Amino acid sequence: MKTLIVQTSQQENRIALFEHGKLTDVKIIRSSRQGKAGSIYLGKVEKVIKGMQAAFVDIGLEKNGFIRVEDLPEYRLAESKKPVSSYLHEGQKLIVQIKKEGDEWKGPALTANIEIPGHAFIYMPFGGKMTVSRKLAESDEKRLREWGNALLRNGEGILIRTAAAALTNEELEKEFAELKNQWKELLLPASAKAPAEMKSGGDLLEAIVSERPLTAYGSIHCSEAGLAGRLKRQLPEDAATEVLFMRDGSEVYDTLDAEIQKLQKKAVWLKNGAYLLIEKTEALHVIDVNSGKYTGKDSQRRTVLETNREAASEAARQIRLRNLSGIILIDFIDMKDAADQESILSIMQKQFERDRIQTRIIGFTELNLLQITRKKTSEDISTLLSAPCRVCSGNGRVESAETAIISLERVLQSCRYMDYEAVWVQADSEVAAELHKRREELEQSLHFRIMITSAEMDRPGYSLRHTGSEKEILERIANQEKNIDR
Repeated sequence: MKTLIVQTSQQENRIALFEHGKLTDVKIIRSSRQGKAGSIYLGKVEKVIKGMQAAFVDIGLEKNGFIRVEDLPEYRLAESKKPVSSYLHEGQKLIVQIKKEGDEWKGPALTANIEIPGHAFIYMPFGGKMTVSRKLAESDEKRLREWGNALLRNGEGILIRTAAAALTNEELEKEFAELKNQWKELLLPASAKAPAEMKSGGDLLEAIVSERPLTAYGSIHCSEAGLAGRLKRQLPEDAATEVLFMRDGSEVYDTLDAEIQKLQKKAVWLKNGAYLLIEKTEALHVIDVNSGKYTGKDSQRRTVLETNREAASEAARQIRLRNLSGIILIDFIDMKDAADQESILSIMQKQFERDRIQTRIIGFTELNLLQITRKKTSEDISTLLSAPCRVCSGNGRVESAETAIISLERVLQSCRYMDYEAVWVQADSEVAAELHKRREELEQSLHFRIMITSAEMDRPGYSLRHTGSEKEILERIANQEKNIDR
């Protein structure tokens, strides 16, 4: 019952997984975004920072990338660890890969441990060892270790995924050869100038194939005929997976649009009437669980536990879908019994087993907050799809009408001893209405007339349009109204 939806355009590609009709995973790739995770560059070392055991590397983006000494293969594989200056020097060429995308404050995090992903394993030309998924059965792990150890040469490495268990040794060797050949084709001549891009992250077919085997889906809906054909050719002849070419405007894409719109809202309603509030701050993400309309039919403890259990499943789903990363705190409804907390932890652990990104559940604090950390590889969906508000400067709130009135009164007080008869104030309708109520009192205190007009504004506010005689201001107001009528 797994359906993959692939919607493509020149500006944006979307890959979404629906299970039993419910969105469980989504990836959005925008062509305008430079420095995507997985991109490989020939970079140039700009500055070595001995105190931080790291270096800045120019890869041709607006901000230099940052690489730590532990992300150098030579350091990681060495028996005796040396300082960063033993491995890097200014002006040196270095092949690097983006492991975490940059943002408006800093450049991307880099690694020299290059990874070329396939769907059965990840090929690492400088990996130096083999790593096997912990989810593999013991018999599969033994077979795959024997296969991998016999194949690796010259400091190569691989990370074997669970999908490898379903493949024969011949099929694995074929994929290994393909990935190794991909790496060789990327290599630039020794005379190449740095910085230079070797491979852009976000290749659509690679992103699809590397997630899970195509045979894991019951059907794949694709909006591009050419890509649909390429996906069909990737499938084994006896595969039951159906690849369908469906033009933009089809119902499946409308459904996807609606689901992505939901992911940008703060409130997420649960089936039982409870809801989650998801907030982002500079330092962390916070998810607050509220009982809402749910009152339960049994004891208070059971009501709280049932609400928290449903909230735990949905919170894990939202974290994956929204691509939340860094520190995440979930404020569940207070549970006094340790067994209830363990029940919630068990649900979260099971849900995060499906997560393709490294996630660690720390546990509950004394304040009943569940602590989670999730590795950042790319922007969360809110940052990707939205921009800071020009009205509220990204705060999510604007100055209230009351605050604007208080500010206006201070400005008018500063005009108290002027030589003019009147002041023309143009204000938002809410501010203007309040000012009309207080005008008589203010005029007696300030000893000048206050002429008020209202105007459409994007938030509660005001402006002092003119000072002068009452007659002059009335003429200006009349002229403005004439211009508006025209």
